[in-house]
Amino acid sequence: MCGIIGYLGSELYKEYIISGLKLLQNRGYDSAGISCISNGNLNTIKFASKTSCDSLYLLETEVMKNDLFSSCAIGHTRWATHGCKTDINSHPHHDNSNKIALVHNGIIENFEELKWRLLENGYYFKSQTDSEIIAVLIGYYINNGESIENAIQKTVEELVGTWALVIMHADYPNKLWITRNGSPLLLGMEDEYIMISSEQIAFGNFIKKYIVLDNHDLIEITKENKNIKYNKNIHRYAIKNSNITNNDISPLHYKHWMLKEIMEQPECVIRAMNNGGRIENNDSVKLGGLDLNKLTLLNINNLIILGCGTSYHSGLWSLDIFKTLDIFNTVALYEGGEFQIKDIPKKGVNGVILLSQSGETKDLHRCIQIVKEYDIITIGVVNVPDSLIARETDCGVYLNAGREVAVASTKSFTSQCVVLAMIAIWFSQNRGTCIEKRKQIINDLRNLPFQIQTILGNIDKLMIYISKFNKTSCFLLGKGKEEAIAKEGALKMKEIAYIHAEGYSSSALKHGPFALIEDDLPIILFDINEDNRDKNRNTYQEIKARNAFILRITDSEGELLIDKNKTFGGLTANVYVQLLSYYLSIEKGFNPDFPRNLAKVVTVE
Repeated sequence: MCGIIGYLGSELYKEYIISGLKLLQNRGYDSAGISCISNGNLNTIKFASKTSCDSLYLLETEVMKNDLFSSCAIGHTRWATHGCKTDINSHPHHDNSNKIALVHNGIIENFEELKWRLLENGYYFKSQTDSEIIAVLIGYYINNGESIENAIQKTVEELVGTWALVIMHADYPNKLWITRNGSPLLLGMEDEYIMISSEQIAFGNFIKKYIVLDNHDLIEITKENKNIKYNKNIHRYAIKNSNITNNDISPLHYKHWMLKEIMEQPECVIRAMNNGGRIENNDSVKLGGLDLNKLTLLNINNLIILGCGTSYHSGLWSLDIFKTLDIFNTVALYEGGEFQIKDIPKKGVNGVILLSQSGETKDLHRCIQIVKEYDIITIGVVNVPDSLIARETDCGVYLNAGREVAVASTKSFTSQCVVLAMIAIWFSQNRGTCIEKRKQIINDLRNLPFQIQTILGNIDKLMIYISKFNKTSCFLLGKGKEEAIAKEGALKMKEIAYIHAEGYSSSALKHGPFALIEDDLPIILFDINEDNRDKNRNTYQEIKARNAFILRITDSEGELLIDKNKTFGGLTANVYVQLLSYYLSIEKGFNPDFPRNLAKVVTVE
């Protein structure tokens, strides 16, 4: 959730640090700060946002007008966890001697114990954060005769929790120290400078090669003249290529990332199919990430699907397909933060699918640690290559959706549903079940990109309903797979339009929510597929009788029409709701890319 950036190289640090922080905005932040070393002193500038996400603007303005030159700098965007949103709680944090400055991503669980011990030894704290304790503890060990490296090592050995740390010392203006445990940290390497970040995108076009630190690594980086030296053999790591393009850095001719990502969905579906390479023929798929573990995967009797937020909804959508293809004894879905050991079936062989756009979701990473204790095979369905979950699952299938920047997920939801459908087909074809149903799903999948494109070309038909939904609350209703679409649509309305929206099964309305229906309450009904037509029409008539405003998104008769698609019609209909949420956000004067209080990458539990 926090963003980390570090730089060691020439004295033109500002461009690298500010650029990196801007590219990390989608992780969510309410404060931002920078430290550099100039003339033997630490210089720290940091701000908490006074309005929505203005701290980075304040920081950039202040940094660019000062005349400090430094070859060493660290930066941070903070999303408040320990301590409220204030300048003093913002990163970087110092030790008591103002020699150490550091930035931290993660949660220190034993911070109170460490804090009291340091207080008893005469040390003090300016902030309410757990992160400042790390800086003060390093200073404590240095004051007791330890070298900087040993002081850092002794400090992290005492920490309980997760951390990614970039550390500087005023007496060593050409050095940085980096270490991690449980939170990602990347080291980008060029001949004359390095950059450090919590996410590859922050490197922008400055870095071509990088490594991912392992847990408990501690690396000292030194700049000598124009050369960069390390205290560890960097070549023992897998050196990876950074292929950031302008398409990843800018929304180009779109005003917002969210609109760009909505408009990319036809292409994303095609990429999820690997341009057709994952469709083997009209009843089977080829998923290389699963084929390598075929024997183990085909022993699975009970499938567990885990996700959070939008990913949970894609898992909910997929339950119908996994059950329809009759490939497991049981299929269960859990919210990642709620999954516990007791949820693991006691009989049969179990398998787990983990759904995460970022591949860094802390609640899901916790689940990997749980199931590994029981030797349960894990399948990652993630978008970001080489992310934490991608590295630690046994096998997986990438979404190939491209970078998603807007906090509210759109294209990744569609891609997750497509990939989950292909995973279900893969199990079915290898177990010889339901060949005709597989043919139907694959045929529907081939039609999906064109059907989404049709919706994107008919935005004008939606615009006349925007004002009807500019209310404080609304309902979204669907049946079967479309219940998941209703819940996902409601999440979008909450996230970016700040409307209290609720998604229900259309059958559940009479079991309580009917009490809230009143004149002109806006309601969306997903009336898709003949199987549910009669019940949805009954629901429609019951709502109309209570004078609510109802908008039908349907493949039959209604206000907003979609093409018939038995399997994926809900995904097509969902595009209308994504667009509705986006335009409502614009009409209300909000930034749809960065909604308040939310982060794209949730790296704390």
